[in-house]
Amino acid sequence: MNNYAEIIKYAMNLEKKAEEFYGFYKDKAKSQSIKDVFEGLSAMEDEHYNILKNQLERAENNQPFDEVNLKLEDGEKVIFNREKDLDNVNLSYELSDLPILRMAYTLENDFANFYEKAAAKATDLNAKKLLETLAYWENEHRVAFAAEIEYATQNSWFEQEFFPF
Repeated sequence: MNNYAEIIKYAMNLEKKAEEFYGFYKDKAKSQSIKDVFEGLSAMEDEHYNILKNQLERAENNQPFDEVNLKLEDGEKVIFNREKDLDNVNLSYELSDLPILRMAYTLENDFANFYEKAAAKATDLNAKKLLETLAYWENEHRVAFAAEIEYATQNSWFEQEFFPF
C-alpha cells in the first residue's frame, strides 16, 4: 500500500459508478421503498467520492492523509420501509426488483471487500481509519441488501403460492 493516490483513484471510480448505478435504477425500480433507498445511496456514494477526492489532493501533493472525523455510527444505515402491522402485511413483492437488489448487493459486497483489504495494508493511521470506516459503512449496506433480498425472495414465494417450508 505504498501508493495511496492509486488506491484512492480506484475507490473514487467505484464510488462514482455506484452513484450512477443507484441514480439510474432508482427510476427503474417498482418498489417505492427501493426507490427511496437508492436515492439515499446515490447521495451517500457521492459523499464518499468527495471525501476520497479531498484525500487524493493530499496524496498527490505527498501530504499525509487528513484526519477525517467519520464515525461508524453516523448515518450510513440503509433502511427499507416495510409494513410492520401484521393486519396489513403485503406479501407481494415486485419480482422485477429482485435482480436490481442482487446487483446492488454485489456492488456493496465488492466495495466492502476492497476497503477491508486496503485498510488491512494501510500503514498511515488516518488512511487506515478512513478505509476501515468506509469498509464498515459498505458492509452495513451489504447486510441490508442481503436481508432485503431474502425478504423479497420469500415474499415472491407467497405470491406464487410456493411454500418450501
